[in-house]
Amino acid sequence: MNSKPHRQNSGFQLRYFLAGDCHTSDGAYVLMYGQKIDIETKLRHAESQLLRRQGKIMAAQEIIDTPGLKPSEYLMAKADKLEQEADVPTWEMNLKGAHQELQDIVEIMEELKPQCKYADLDILEQSEASQQEEWLLELMNRAENFFLSVGSIPHDHLQTMRSHPEFKEKLVPYIAEIHKKLSIAMGPAGGGMVQALSNVSKPLLLE
Repeated sequence: MNSKPHRQNSGFQLRYFLAGDCHTSDGAYVLMYGQKIDIETKLRHAESQLLRRQGKIMAAQEIIDTPGLKPSEYLMAKADKLEQEADVPTWEMNLKGAHQELQDIVEIMEELKPQCKYADLDILEQSEASQQEEWLLELMNRAENFFLSVGSIPHDHLQTMRSHPEFKEKLVPYIAEIHKKLSIAMGPAGGGMVQALSNVSKPLLLE
């Protein structure tokens, strides 16, 4: 069930489908940093909008409390107040959800940081320093997925692989090895898809 009311991503999604989809701790840390600044920005906007809404409610109440108010003015002010109040519970839950999501992100970053190779660098340098290894492992993972699903690597992804500086040194031998292992696993006595999947299981960055 993919249900995440009042949040962009659940704690499970952050841990396993975002951070967990990365291949290095540095890559996951940088990704979580991006999520963190996005949520922090949304929180600031949401808090200001909530204050603005509360101000409109107070202004409407001031009109309602004005002596000698015409019935039509009273009804319009009452309607304005009810309209603004209707969304307050949703806004409050959005804020609560965003704070919870931010806390989850910070906790994941704290778990990842001791594992990072480039934790001593600032976030921009860390991101750049981790790119080559992160992309190498990502392309290896794509090769596995393609062989498991369609049996070959599409030309556009192959071109991306060929553009990586370690294509000949690491990607080609890896592709050859994984193709060999999968061929054996998928053969008559190899155990089929289950055995093939066990040969390419991705280690978890986070438990």
